[in-house]
Amino acid sequence: MKHLHTLRTTLLGALCLVLGGTAWAQHNFELNNEGALIRIEPGAEVYIQGDVHMEGGSALLNNDGFIEVQGNMYSDNLFQQRGTGTVRLENNDVNINERQFIQGSYAVRGGQAQIGADDGSFYNLELANTQGMVHLSGSGNVADVRNSVDFEPAGATGTPPVNRIVTHDTATVPANGSGYSATFGMMNPAAGLGNFVNNCITANGNMAPVDNGYVQGNLRRAIASTGGVYGYAIGLEPGTAGQSLGVQYILIDFGGNNYDVVSSYFERASTNIIPGTPNECSYPINYFSGADHGEWMFEDQSGTGTGNYEMRIWPQDGTYPTLQTYFITKDNAIQGTPNDCGPSEIGLDRAAFSGFNGPSEFAFAGSTIILNENELEISASPRDNRYIEVSWTNMEEQHLSHYTLERSLDRVNFTELAEEKAIGNDQNRWSYAYDDFGVDAVNEFHYRVRYTDFDGATGYSNVVSARLHSDGLDSEVNVFPVPVREEGIHIRISAPTAKTYEVRIYDAIGRQVTEAIYEVEAGQSERTLPTQDWAAGTYFMHLRSGTESMVREIIRR
Repeated sequence: MKHLHTLRTTLLGALCLVLGGTAWAQHNFELNNEGALIRIEPGAEVYIQGDVHMEGGSALLNNDGFIEVQGNMYSDNLFQQRGTGTVRLENNDVNINERQFIQGSYAVRGGQAQIGADDGSFYNLELANTQGMVHLSGSGNVADVRNSVDFEPAGATGTPPVNRIVTHDTATVPANGSGYSATFGMMNPAAGLGNFVNNCITANGNMAPVDNGYVQGNLRRAIASTGGVYGYAIGLEPGTAGQSLGVQYILIDFGGNNYDVVSSYFERASTNIIPGTPNECSYPINYFSGADHGEWMFEDQSGTGTGNYEMRIWPQDGTYPTLQTYFITKDNAIQGTPNDCGPSEIGLDRAAFSGFNGPSEFAFAGSTIILNENELEISASPRDNRYIEVSWTNMEEQHLSHYTLERSLDRVNFTELAEEKAIGNDQNRWSYAYDDFGVDAVNEFHYRVRYTDFDGATGYSNVVSARLHSDGLDSEVNVFPVPVREEGIHIRISAPTAKTYEVRIYDAIGRQVTEAIYEVEAGQSERTLPTQDWAAGTYFMHLRSGTESMVREIIRR
């Protein structure tokens, strides 16, 4: 039964058809279907010791059972596949230590509407190659799955146990996703990563310490019109740390949409520099991850899809500078929700993106602490209801030239207020102060310090805020140091009368971290709020006493 031309084969019950045995040499006893209907009933098992060829418009594989293939799989763009069975690629018996590949059009030939109408795709696909990878071979070829792909199927005996899908020929693979010639597709429109069984993504979105169980190259996914969270476990050839190789996980949270099918790949060393001198989240943006990390590329295959979505990223294997703030860029521009930033590139998200620009490029950017050995604390306090005193202390001044104090009314647009020469240029602690009389009792004023080294490189302190009293009755509240350290945050309150303050701390996404009640007497009081259990990031302190309320931003390093 080496060649099946017009033979109709039906397997009933637990009947098992084995083509060949365990002792035959490589690629013997192949299954060639050049136009037949092959039907495998539920519970039946078929073991093929060589290659599978499916060709011709009348060639149909109706698989409701289980097929194990020890060789490669070939098809043309006419063959069709039906049923809810499983195909496993495993070479533990013959072709051992050979890479397996899928070549041709094992695909849904069109969008979601073509599933079941013009369909050569697998229902369940299991990968158990002893080399830890299965290739998709041939330019423009696609292999789609309608239900699930299992990267580590139970009962498989191949080693290593976890496979990955490589969407390129078995020769040397490209350095960038744009060079991969084939595409793997998940045409099950269910959201999440549940249909990527035994993938390398852990529950919280971070990567496990293994570079298998993902799609190396191109991945496309069917997207439900109702939306949901869709993970893309994609990446490049595994490499050592710092090379931006291996898995580069990213997900999209879609709202209502008509994108239908969205494809993706990862591109190394692809610049995402934003023209001009952009500002975001109160900081000048001077770091762009494209050159040292790369970009995720996404394309709506219809080219006409619409609908908003949120991006979330987990860059892997890179070494990035410590930033004051991070945000996701799209197409080398600031898009999405304004000032939607985060304290880390791991799990960073940004909302309200719309559309894909064939393909659209996603990376991250931020404000670099270029002189990251310098840790600068800054505070601002009203004095005598006449001026605001801004003071800062630097833990180390080695290589520093000078400081520039900047002021803003909106935390976005800053102007230079004063310049101070760095008097130490050593590893000692030095303090500075400036009295700002150019203020009024109407506005709240925001301050930051730009520090410059002798080579011209610059960095920024955090932003602090203060205001004069409008009628002499409100309390003065000063929060320091900024950034806060493990020993705690100090809250200094100058109140005209005895008051009770309710204090609540929220993290950057609005979750309450802690709360406290402070009873203060008339005059100046100081309290210390422990912060040793806080994770690094941005927090907001809400203080309320009767109708009086205020908010202060806190940075925890």
